[in-house]
Amino acid sequence: MAITGAGVAYSVIGGLVLFSGIRGSSLSGTVKSALAGNLNVTDTEPVSSGNSGGTAATGSGAVASGSAAAAQAYAKSQMSRYGWDSDGADWSDLVSLWNQESGWSNTAQNPSSGAYGIPQALPYTKMPKAAWPPSAGGTSDTESQIDWGLEYIQDTYGSPQMAWAHEQANDWY
Repeated sequence: MAITGAGVAYSVIGGLVLFSGIRGSSLSGTVKSALAGNLNVTDTEPVSSGNSGGTAATGSGAVASGSAAAAQAYAKSQMSRYGWDSDGADWSDLVSLWNQESGWSNTAQNPSSGAYGIPQALPYTKMPKAAWPPSAGGTSDTESQIDWGLEYIQDTYGSPQMAWAHEQANDWY
């Protein structure tokens, strides 16, 4: 199968969309950085996505709003609570799952279903109130969303590997 120019363009665009989600930055900001030659794929410095102009109230104040790297660090620190590895398949599958679902954004909302937050809870009221959107009386608390999401994965699938397998097979988890 030959790769066409359009195929390459779609691949590049998809990569930029995914990378901006991982970094927690806007797509336009990622494109500008790439065009300027300033896009470093090893950069783990949190990048604000402009969700609320600063740090949202969080459970311990440890996770900054809009910071995919900080959200991932918190999630990784919680893996052992469930008996999951934080350096192998469980971790990489959780990252893949939440990259696809929300780009690790604590304010991600699916416009068609209403699913909300990093784990894309549907409805968002399944999560603790702190995890809800501010418009519903919550604070989009990153740690609350992650804690709920990890519990959901354990209770529903048993592991991030099984949740990711379900996501790949059904395009939802």
